[in-house]
Amino acid sequence: MPDIVLLSTADWDHPLWTNKQHTALSLHRAGHRVLYIESLGLRPPRADRQDRQRIVKRLRRMFRPPRQVEPGLWIWSPMVIPGGTRGVLMRINRVLFSSALAWVLRRLRFRSPLLWTYNPLTGRYLNLRRRAADSTSSMFSAAVYHCVDRIHAQPGMPATLIADSERQLCRTVNVVFTTSPDLQASLMRLNACTYHYGNVADQAHFAAALDAPYAPKPLAGIPKPRLMFVGAIDSYKVDLPMLTALARQRSEWSFVLLGPVGEADPDTRITALQALPNVHVMGLQPYADLPAWLAHADVALLPLQENTYTQHMFPMKFFEYLAAGRPVVATRIPALRPYASGALLCPPDAEAFDAAIATALAGDGPPLQQRLALAAEHTYESRTRKMLADLQRAGLLDAASSGRSMLRAQARTWPLQRLLMPVLFRSVRLRNRCGRSEAGRQLLGWIDGHHPIEPQVLDAQIPRLIQKGLYAEALALMERSWLELGRTDHLHQLLFRRGARPKALEEQIALFETLGSSTRLPLSYRAYCRVVCAYRAAEAKDPELMRASLAALDAVATGLENDPNTHLCRQGNRFNRAKLLISCYATSLRLQLTLADRPGAARLGRRALQFCARLDLTMIETDTSFRLTRNLMRVLAINALEAWASADVALYWQARQALQAVHDHAHRPEHDDREVQEDHRAFAVQVMERVALMDPALADVAARRRATEDLMLLLFRAKIVDEAWRAERLPGVLPCFEGFLKPHPATSSTP
Repeated sequence: MPDIVLLSTADWDHPLWTNKQHTALSLHRAGHRVLYIESLGLRPPRADRQDRQRIVKRLRRMFRPPRQVEPGLWIWSPMVIPGGTRGVLMRINRVLFSSALAWVLRRLRFRSPLLWTYNPLTGRYLNLRRRAADSTSSMFSAAVYHCVDRIHAQPGMPATLIADSERQLCRTVNVVFTTSPDLQASLMRLNACTYHYGNVADQAHFAAALDAPYAPKPLAGIPKPRLMFVGAIDSYKVDLPMLTALARQRSEWSFVLLGPVGEADPDTRITALQALPNVHVMGLQPYADLPAWLAHADVALLPLQENTYTQHMFPMKFFEYLAAGRPVVATRIPALRPYASGALLCPPDAEAFDAAIATALAGDGPPLQQRLALAAEHTYESRTRKMLADLQRAGLLDAASSGRSMLRAQARTWPLQRLLMPVLFRSVRLRNRCGRSEAGRQLLGWIDGHHPIEPQVLDAQIPRLIQKGLYAEALALMERSWLELGRTDHLHQLLFRRGARPKALEEQIALFETLGSSTRLPLSYRAYCRVVCAYRAAEAKDPELMRASLAALDAVATGLENDPNTHLCRQGNRFNRAKLLISCYATSLRLQLTLADRPGAARLGRRALQFCARLDLTMIETDTSFRLTRNLMRVLAINALEAWASADVALYWQARQALQAVHDHAHRPEHDDREVQEDHRAFAVQVMERVALMDPALADVAARRRATEDLMLLLFRAKIVDEAWRAERLPGVLPCFEGFLKPHPATSSTP
């Protein structure tokens, strides 16, 4: 299971626990190691006592290493300048935070963790752009934004800064989770993989209210019926005027309010409400005592306003109330409407609340068992399982390594061994420098069972083994590097940096055949080894090797096609399942054309059409969806050539529509600033121009044939430069398309 870094907007020991703390705990209980990072601050600090105390507390903690609250769960308070969210201070905070986080991850041995953030300013503190293009070059394997509130609608927040940062963050992360349907609707425009999971409750904790026989002492003198509100009392979300009016007209009811006043909105004033004799403001109560308070409430209240903030919120208190078995009367905000079967929902006016409370006191609202059943369905454990299932389907839990094998290996070492190991490792490096790599390998093998492998030793050993042609041994160390350290640096260089490979073609083929045979390396890397081997086989003009490569690529492609999660992969470039499948298609097509295998190419083209019929490019990782457009258009274009050769009008239009969809996706506005080596948009334009000229309804057969030849060139080349360039290269390409250029009457293909 991957490690998780949870970037919160709340301190761990805050008396009022929110989504952040509960989610961290449920992720930990699901088997993940979790680093909980306390709030970096979203707004400038105020000069009040509360903020001063918070700053002093953070200053005491920021120089401390992460503290472990449970095995596998750490809390860390990073050092940042309070309020430094702009300009020079922001740049300083970015350096401070990112460098300190890298040190903490090394200390805890977190390997390619998943980032789970609640902070909309995350992109200002961390460089998340690199993640999308190359998972191995980033601190994180993937990123998730969990949006629980319309934060910029809260008083005192830098609204423009937060809103702009949140928009960019949603475009950058792999997946977005929201707590309300309105939040989902607004953020889905920025990220197609935006899911709605409402707030839930610590059901076991609040269910203790069902068996709490004794009331807290402060309740003893408060007469029944008791109407209770639990939570922060802030004027931007609680309808204080309505509550005041209700308390005035119902003097026989006792209104009990638990929670801090003006925590988020210091302008909150409750003087008029507090002056009423039947209103009891009890202040902040310990989280552990809340079930005992709720046990002696006759009705639980959620008197919320209807405004921009509450329209996008889901109050945590709702399911906490239900879990405690209390009848609930709440404002009918959008997030609560699907759960009307468990509560009395009404507009935020005194008359409506009066009638609903009277109904609840009379016992005419939703019955107890119905309320408890609804609460039991909405727990942190169940929600976390569903969220993790979404991340698994999106491929975001595949590439991360927990590093636990390394931790276990370290636990086996004795203190004396730990002192001796650095000396031994230096001895290995010395032997390598002196040309005695065999002796170095022997020494490395001896210490292997006594201490985790040192990355620097691997960095020295693997290239030397490859130079000597010892590919199996190099593979064994790469597998160890992945399994124990979560690293694929050397393999990544071999795959995507041609200068790192052996110079001789036959050596490259032997190397990548060996690497592709691994059963321990990630599927993506094994498959890309097959891709490289296939291209080298085509370069060597070895028909037998090309057919063997076709069989290997077909096996990979079949597995990806049968995996329903391929269509919803949010992993970045090299780990993306959809892109990997398209790469297998494109490589197979190149081999089939080199072998002049028209039937095989035609079957592959139809196979790609079937896949594209189920593929929504907006649902896979955004940067990756743009990068794969060129290869996808190449594979789809073979259908247009087959339609020309077989005079299949239906196939032509099917291919043209699929190609047009890919072309349009490449030209979506979100791809305007993509930094890629190839001009994917220009390629898409050139392909569509040629395909349009191949229209069976056009009578000019010569023009259609020329467009067909140009399309053949584009399948092998990036672009057609000019007429001289075309004339020079066309003779070398045409033999690969033997059988595709059979002339036929234009009239027979008219739609």
